[in-house]
Amino acid sequence: MEKQSTDRRKRKTKKLLRDTLGELMSEKPLKNITITDLTERADLNRGTFYLHYRDIFDLLEQNEIEMLQEISAIFKKIDPSVFTEYYSKNKPYPPLVEIFDWFKNNLDFGKALLGPHGDISFLDKMKLTMKDEIYSKHRGINKNSNNAIYNEYLYDYIIFGFLGIIKQWVHSNAAIPPKEMAVMFVKIALNGPFK
Repeated sequence: MEKQSTDRRKRKTKKLLRDTLGELMSEKPLKNITITDLTERADLNRGTFYLHYRDIFDLLEQNEIEMLQEISAIFKKIDPSVFTEYYSKNKPYPPLVEIFDWFKNNLDFGKALLGPHGDISFLDKMKLTMKDEIYSKHRGINKNSNNAIYNEYLYDYIIFGFLGIIKQWVHSNAAIPPKEMAVMFVKIALNGPFK
């Protein structure tokens, strides 16, 4: 029982530190955020911070790794070959709803990471995570699958389009419900921007 309550406290403390870092990143660049800024805002002492992290960059990196693992697990479920079926029924595709739900549940920190003071390398890491998932599962997604150069551009087009939609949605405070976003994404993916 003691272990469970300790784990719960540890998770709550880490979440508080992550959320507080997100708040501060929405106000100023990461390089200008001090541990004192963070711990005072979170109403924790510095010792508590150092129980979990070496410095601000370690806090950011550990949270990014955790987030990318969670995002990757969701992306493993996505199968574009069934988009047409969901589109024809005007129904939201569950793994896409899940990814939009994930971003909505992590809105403040996601907004901070994707904002003007965010970690630009996070987008690159997210791109690589998504690209690995798309490439490993969907090699035959297009008729030119033997053309490596074409595939590179196609995957970048898909990934940056999706990241652009996520970024826009996050910065609108997730105003549109995740189910509607999932329907909209499938519609955009199937119809393209010029149809």
